[in-house]
Amino acid sequence: MLVKVPGDCLSRVAPLFAAVPGLHGCLHAVLEGTMGRVLADRPADPTVALAELDFWFCTGDPHAAGVDEVLRSVELPASFVTDGSAWEAALLRVWGDALESRTRVAFAPGSWDRGRLRSFMEDSPDEMAVRRVGPEDVEAFEELAESLVYNFDSLDEFLRRGVGFGIQHEGRFVSGCSSFAISSRSLEFEIQTHPDYRRRGLATATAAAMIEYCLDAGLEPCWDAHNEQSAGLATKLGFVDPRSYTAYELSRTARPVS
Repeated sequence: MLVKVPGDCLSRVAPLFAAVPGLHGCLHAVLEGTMGRVLADRPADPTVALAELDFWFCTGDPHAAGVDEVLRSVELPASFVTDGSAWEAALLRVWGDALESRTRVAFAPGSWDRGRLRSFMEDSPDEMAVRRVGPEDVEAFEELAESLVYNFDSLDEFLRRGVGFGIQHEGRFVSGCSSFAISSRSLEFEIQTHPDYRRRGLATATAAAMIEYCLDAGLEPCWDAHNEQSAGLATKLGFVDPRSYTAYELSRTARPVS
């Protein structure tokens, strides 16, 4: 049986996640105890652990008691990032052909040129300048894409703990960058742009503003790409050392093996 790890035991679980290949900003937040949750077999001396923050992060012994029960009970749709191929076998054991694999690319922070970042921000037309999201427009920010804020329990919590930058046009947000996850050490980026406003440099501008925020706040910017466009934008902004890895997904209609 896997149980929720209390805050005072998270430091004992954290070493198990050292080999997880991506989405490190999410992991930092979960293991700090500020977002998401961690399950383990023995919190004080764990052999297996699963962290949840939008993604499921799986590490340790996939044959431990209680693993199949947790994998079978995940809320769908679901995505998984693991520390090795043994977990792919465990996921297939529970979900069979319903499991799909996807390639993601994790990036490392670069050496940032603030002048270049500012030039990205200033490339937007005057009527579409980048702005910090505040109480007066956070609901409109959420309307662009729920993923910009949904890892926080409420919009008030997002305003207290998170951060977002967006570009508005004709009374609505058309592009935005937010803290998908945030801890005392790092910030995981989330980027969304309305389909009608893509390829205009708006996502670049909002992401550049977020990088500047991270630099000023002493946070590590974390970028994890799910497609070629995202990977290209990361490189343009100055992220480095791209490393591909396999993630796994279950659709909303997936059914476990009987």
